[in-house]
Amino acid sequence: MLRFQCEAFALRMGGKGTCLGNIMVRELITVENIDRSFGAVDVLRDVNLLVKDGDRIGIVGHNGAGKTTLLNTISEQSQDAGDIKLAPGIRLAYLTQIRDIDSDKTIEEELSRKGRQFQELEDEIAAIEARMIEPEFYDGDWESVMERYSELQQMLASSGGGNVAAIAKGILKTLGLDKHPMEMQVSKLSGGEKAKLALARQLVGLAGVDVMFLDEPTNHLDIQTTEWLEKFLKEFKGAQLIVSHDRFFLDQVCTRIVEVDNLRAWTWKGNYSQFVKQKAESEAALGDLIKNTEKKIQSTMGALAQMKRANKYDKSISAKHKMIERMQQEVKALRARVPKQRKSLIMTLDAVDKASMDVLELTDACMTFEGLKKPILDNQDLEVRKGDRIGIVGGNGQGKTTLLKLINGELKLTSGKRDLAPGCAIGYFHQDHATLDFNLSPVEQIGLLRPDFQYGDIRAALGRFQFSSEQVETKLSQLSGGERARVALLKLLLEDNNLLLMDEPTNHLDMASKDTLEETLKSYTGSLITVSHDRWFLDQVVNRIWELNDGIVKVYYGNYTDYIRAKKGLPPLAEGEISDI
Repeated sequence: MLRFQCEAFALRMGGKGTCLGNIMVRELITVENIDRSFGAVDVLRDVNLLVKDGDRIGIVGHNGAGKTTLLNTISEQSQDAGDIKLAPGIRLAYLTQIRDIDSDKTIEEELSRKGRQFQELEDEIAAIEARMIEPEFYDGDWESVMERYSELQQMLASSGGGNVAAIAKGILKTLGLDKHPMEMQVSKLSGGEKAKLALARQLVGLAGVDVMFLDEPTNHLDIQTTEWLEKFLKEFKGAQLIVSHDRFFLDQVCTRIVEVDNLRAWTWKGNYSQFVKQKAESEAALGDLIKNTEKKIQSTMGALAQMKRANKYDKSISAKHKMIERMQQEVKALRARVPKQRKSLIMTLDAVDKASMDVLELTDACMTFEGLKKPILDNQDLEVRKGDRIGIVGGNGQGKTTLLKLINGELKLTSGKRDLAPGCAIGYFHQDHATLDFNLSPVEQIGLLRPDFQYGDIRAALGRFQFSSEQVETKLSQLSGGERARVALLKLLLEDNNLLLMDEPTNHLDMASKDTLEETLKSYTGSLITVSHDRWFLDQVVNRIWELNDGIVKVYYGNYTDYIRAKKGLPPLAEGEISDI
């Protein structure tokens, strides 16, 4: 009886479902054997995926693997081959990687614009209204159509479609961006503030949405806003498909991971950390199986050779030949399952020798800007010692990048003293790659920095940073953000330094490149000060946190997790202990 009730519920809601106890789990999207290509370039091949109620699926893969293409193909049903089935009547919403922001509008005007989540409702309402003005409309079954029209109007009202601005303002206040007047031009907001504005508007009207597609939702968000978004998504009742490079975010939110690699999509249970562990175990088991099968082939071939030398020709020889042939086919099939190893980033970073432990001191440091009510630094004393790896955290607009520029000497303190120790050599990674000349190619940029390098040396260095022969001669202005980030990192590695200042160094890097950067920085013998919203990166690299808030810098010892635990009054983690925060 319970089973029948569940199935009846599924039919009412539209689509198939699975009955788990007394809970009905609808199958919302079924992706079967889809292909997608652009011209002669294949991007996806034979991809399968099932999306059910409550799924929070993280989509990961290297840059260019086809993650966003997979998201768009499913949401738009734009596959070249295969089938994508959406449950009848489901509503979709899409938070885009490229923030849909009109900088010429005021904050008020921008908040009033409706997101894509209202498109299907308004299109269907408009279609019915167009039919209603035709006289022949009332000759048919117009009553059922009018019932649908009333239902759509109610859905639009209940999801906030008639009052987008007011609801978005409430979200904006929660995100801490209500300090600006509503008539302020969007163009005057920082990148992080624009991201918050877009997020507030796009999150309106999700109450009736069944599936939400999110493409890099944490880009340009500060940590506090990202944590708020994590809580929001965990409480959201619908299914989610999320493309993200934010490993900490994927750990907090996702219940499944889909890895896009070599045109295919592989599904793993659990969050990102569980995916990494399962994948390593799976690849190790696959490698062992291949080795063991190859050993059996060699052993069987040896036994066969002995039989032939002893002139023992019987039925067993034929059986062994067939066994060898079968095992060779098995090895071939197993090798096809081994993930292709992409060319990895190769980084080595050596610090210039420095005799003393002293690196930098800020004494009674004050920094103010005209028009800002609160100072960036308010009479602060800060010290950096050899071997310190410091992460600067704080909300958007608190002045984290400004603090880096003060340390670098680009900006001068309003009052106080900056004392850089003798022998201290600074290397600076700008998040906008301002140290690069975008009119140069990678070869020309590195040649300018290191005139002692031969052309072959430059090509070899760029090759270790995953650059092809075509890319090394392409102007930086025509390269992607990730490619420019790799040039900026290589430039940093080739300079003489012992104090690294890094502003959002993991932006635009894929996960494998982030892993390599983290391992390199952990072995760096100089000092590091980094601004980052990447909590996984901060956990791996830093041994101290500077929290900047309203001009005050509070120092916490340990990595990001230790910092969060300290703020909650918890002790540091013991060695090997896993955090549950």
